[in-house]
Amino acid sequence: METNRLSIRRFLPNDGEDLKEYTIYKESTGFDAWEKWPTDSEGCRSVAEFFAGNDKYWAVCRKVDGKMIGFISFNNINEDKHLDLGHGFTLAHNQDDEDIEALELMIQYAFNNFDIVAIDTHNVLEWKEQVAPLFKLGLKEIDDRMQITKEEWNKRIL
Repeated sequence: METNRLSIRRFLPNDGEDLKEYTIYKESTGFDAWEKWPTDSEGCRSVAEFFAGNDKYWAVCRKVDGKMIGFISFNNINEDKHLDLGHGFTLAHNQDDEDIEALELMIQYAFNNFDIVAIDTHNVLEWKEQVAPLFKLGLKEIDDRMQITKEEWNKRIL
């Protein structure tokens, strides 16, 4: 999938070094306590290989230079038909709302292609730079997560 500026593709086994930049960034924010990721090259290569073998994970890359600036994951769909959407963007590589552009495309893709009624995210709400694009896209804070229903999404884009 793509936008004018971005290519959103399945992970490749050699995405480990770009993924390492994200994991080091995430660790530096202090918001990694609830979900630890490896920060060494070998560990990140293993994660990239795992992601590459699973259709839940998408690498977000800039077309101009091929740089992976983040990822989006479709973690699971629960019995209430809510998709758990994950995402992570390295702030230093995110320019001009590229995170919003990627998330918007993938949210639309999910609503168009899966039998779901809502999308939930479980990001740490205090991690402002990771949840800011979700707020801009119309997701609302509900308890310990953020959510948008298909009906709300469709009203938003009309």
